[in-house]
Amino acid sequence: MELLIPSKTISTTALSNITSLTTFTSTTTKITSELQYLINGSSVVFVPQPCTDSTFIGLSCNISNTPCEMITPCENQGTCRNYKMTTYGYICSCSSGFNGTHCELDQRICKPHLCLHNGTCNETSNTTIHCVCKNGWQGTHCESMINYCEGVVCKNKGICRPLLLGYKCECLGTSYYGSHCEFTARKTVTHKIISKSFAYIAITAMAIVAMFVVIMDILKYCFGIDMTHEELERYRREKQARKLINRPANKQVVHANIS
Repeated sequence: MELLIPSKTISTTALSNITSLTTFTSTTTKITSELQYLINGSSVVFVPQPCTDSTFIGLSCNISNTPCEMITPCENQGTCRNYKMTTYGYICSCSSGFNGTHCELDQRICKPHLCLHNGTCNETSNTTIHCVCKNGWQGTHCESMINYCEGVVCKNKGICRPLLLGYKCECLGTSYYGSHCEFTARKTVTHKIISKSFAYIAITAMAIVAMFVVIMDILKYCFGIDMTHEELERYRREKQARKLINRPANKQVVHANIS
């Protein structure tokens, strides 16, 4: 027996009524041209009608079932073409420099990793390349940073540090500043002036002492005048004279005490 349902949707009540009819062992419900509901006992199975184009599937026949659209097998920007006569059902047309069933083999002379730090690779022949380096890099593969400190002199014992696109002079502490440490801090200038003043005083004192020693040696060895010896003799005589003056007074004090 055939039961016709005019609507595209089936409510829960309608389904329960249909399943309660145990006398129907096999009933087919026709719904428009897109879907058929097969009602077998208490189960409802959705069976879509076959698509007119065998390369599409789905309820609306809008999903391609060809390998190229379903799995996109071609790598490295290769172009996939469906071809049923092949083993996989498709053929990959590879871009220049790539090969293999799925264009997975990179046979280019210039590979992305050959020129470092975003350098540009140019093929000069079938076997050689040339890397055009970005600013600040050099070398066969742009592997070395350019040393901008070559020929640069940082004054006042400053240290030159190369940077990517230039250099920097690191000055000694806070005593100096400037692009090449050419300027001196005011505090350092003051310290230098004081240090130089003490140095000049010390040098002058040493020069005076040295001149005095030289003059004394000249008087002693050239003129026979030993100022040091004469001064010692004079001091010794004065000391003895003081002792002689003080000796009688001490004796008188002793006699006075005895009497």
